[in-house]
Amino acid sequence: MTELLLQQLLNGLTQGMAYALVALGLTMIFGVLHVINFAHGEFYMLGGLTAVLVTASAGLPYVVAIALAIVLVGAVAWVVDRIAVAPVLDKRDGPSTVLLATFAVSLLIHQGVLQSWGPTPARVEGIPGAISVGSIVLGHQRLLVLVTGMALLVSIELVLRRTVIGKKIRALAQSAYAAQVVGIDTARVRRTTFIAAAALAGLTGALLSPVTLFTPAMGQHVIINAFVVVVIGGMGSATGAVVCGLALGVLEALASIYLPQEIGTAIIYALLLAALLVRPQGLFGSARA
Repeated sequence: MTELLLQQLLNGLTQGMAYALVALGLTMIFGVLHVINFAHGEFYMLGGLTAVLVTASAGLPYVVAIALAIVLVGAVAWVVDRIAVAPVLDKRDGPSTVLLATFAVSLLIHQGVLQSWGPTPARVEGIPGAISVGSIVLGHQRLLVLVTGMALLVSIELVLRRTVIGKKIRALAQSAYAAQVVGIDTARVRRTTFIAAAALAGLTGALLSPVTLFTPAMGQHVIINAFVVVVIGGMGSATGAVVCGLALGVLEALASIYLPQEIGTAIIYALLLAALLVRPQGLFGSARA
């Protein structure tokens, strides 16, 4: 039983890392643009689709698929920003309009992939092999997800704290007006943040697709849980996104041992409701936020 718990803990950390990275992108967008991006899950799905097309269809190495997922999803995000976000962001009811616009973009991307690819799952050949300790097995692909995820989290923290663009992002998150007063190009910083968050989601999709299989609906599942993570952790809190993302993945994995999937999902949403009632600003959010 102990070995089963350890195995599920490792599996949960892998899925939790995906939740953390996707939720971190959502948090970055909300913190800087002060909007909710409903298309974020489809960026994750497009990263998985890129991995499928590059490895299975084009026959290129998986490492190439990871790099292309970052570039292609970033390019899609640039188009989405130009069409659905930037033109309406500063207008009256801009955040509400962006929410509806990104929801429409999400539906367009999902239906486009579903019609062209179909609902059939596809396997992505990632990094083969595994590390075994007794009956506990950690696949090299899951290890790649964990190591890459931790490296990304540390790198993002360093960028935000020690680089010029990171300081501009933090300044804009604190006050758009003050950022404009000191000469920061707020439109450029917003666009950079939106594209970087989308590229992070695409990279995560490419990393997780060999573990979970690719389906056109994979983005819808992860975005729902990412929203749960962001709300419980605190809107705009990077620490909350990471901690709650990992915790949710572990909770899902451990609950699957004892409970049916439907009950486990119900418990997660019950925690969301409790967080909204007891601490609506989230565990790591401020009351003002």
